[in-house]
Amino acid sequence: MLKYRRALAAAGLLLFATAVPAAAQSLKDQLVGTWNLISNTEEYTDGKKVAWGPDPKGIVMFDAANRFALQIIVGGRAKASGNPAENPVGKVIAYFGTYTTNDAGKELVFQITGASFPNWDGTEQKRVVTGISGSELTYKAIAPIPSGAGPFVPVLVWSRAK
Repeated sequence: MLKYRRALAAAGLLLFATAVPAAAQSLKDQLVGTWNLISNTEEYTDGKKVAWGPDPKGIVMFDAANRFALQIIVGGRAKASGNPAENPVGKVIAYFGTYTTNDAGKELVFQITGASFPNWDGTEQKRVVTGISGSELTYKAIAPIPSGAGPFVPVLVWSRAK
């Protein structure tokens, strides 16, 4: 009888585990891992959309301990000489720190420790996840980012690294 109860309990747990949809996972659990950039589009408040191109490359990594690192560079950059730390060429953005999530609001909040754009050091950047599946992640800034060309909202699309 004890064997029967144990087998029934094990079967019930297995059934429950397979019946829980991926959507029931927390946002954090879905984010953890490495993602490769598909696209980065700046959507300006005047309606203009500008892609980071040509051929942008990027990676973002989220770990289970709430640390992250993100780097994006535009493709097709010219070769440079001299000290690479002092001579970046083309569009580049990189930042790292810790992150939190809010399942109810689908919010992803970056607490930036350091960034290639020094004004972001020590700041908090809020994003809303507009789509996430096992293989694709899309998020955008909640508030427009000021720039010389006008305020814009970056929209980033990532694919899970294989």
